[in-house]
Amino acid sequence: MNNKQLTFGIIFVFFIAILFFLVIVWEIKKSIDFQEKMANAQQNIKKVTVEDHRDFSIYETMVGDDGREMIKVPEGVFTRGSHMGDIDEKPEQEVYVDAFWVDKYEVTVEAYNKFRKAADYVEPSVPFFEGDHELLKTPKFPVVGVSWYDAVNYCSWAGKRLLTEAEWEKAARGTHGLAYPWGNEMLPRRANIKGTADDYAYMAPVGTYPMGRSVYGVYDMSGNVSEWVEDWYDQFAFEKLDMINPVYEKETKNHVYRGGSWDATKVDIRASKRFAATPGRKDAIVGFRCGKSVEAASTPKN
Repeated sequence: MNNKQLTFGIIFVFFIAILFFLVIVWEIKKSIDFQEKMANAQQNIKKVTVEDHRDFSIYETMVGDDGREMIKVPEGVFTRGSHMGDIDEKPEQEVYVDAFWVDKYEVTVEAYNKFRKAADYVEPSVPFFEGDHELLKTPKFPVVGVSWYDAVNYCSWAGKRLLTEAEWEKAARGTHGLAYPWGNEMLPRRANIKGTADDYAYMAPVGTYPMGRSVYGVYDMSGNVSEWVEDWYDQFAFEKLDMINPVYEKETKNHVYRGGSWDATKVDIRASKRFAATPGRKDAIVGFRCGKSVEAASTPKN
């Protein structure tokens, strides 16, 4: 190889090295620009305030014996279950339920502590929680670490009861079988779910997401904490139950809880999604809200 060929080879290798270096720099710049774009987009989402023009004043309200606001869900037919969901959500059917009252918010730590003090009742307990356990004592957070029995006892003390599974689902998705309480699409800042895009790694104060209310104005039916309901769990319950005021009363191993939690994905906060656990289960993702039959309710307060 002569000197001319050697020089050409060196220049060629140097050129390839420079080109390779520039490609790397370009890819790094694109990655940085993309990350900045995504960060700005997230900031813009948090800054945008969307007006909610739904009129919730058309629904009657009252104050329960525990001093907490309730909303009246009118009697009538609604779409229960989902033909697109899991096997225990099928079949999708039109079901009738009588009018009932539902707590506007999940039962809070503050409200539960009033019950505990009045009834000299046991403190909630969470066997495992990855965050600071002191968070679980935040007054405006939904109470967790309560079993199905604890939820029943609170509601009874408050002159209420747990919602049936059908009542819970109607309160969450309205008469038209919405996928989520606010509509059929998963939208940002409607619910407290897994991750911190909603500003909370764990629970959030009840009522934090007004845009996530159901059509009746009920808060946190998706995310934040899951909620115990009255029914025992059966995988094929929807195939067996009546179409009028259905409730699965045959004792099984588990009770139903609904709604997903702060640790759930968007799939698991669908309004038709069903979960089940033993009635003695206590952990950081399950709380509750109460209901009341209309005939047993006091005079409404608007």
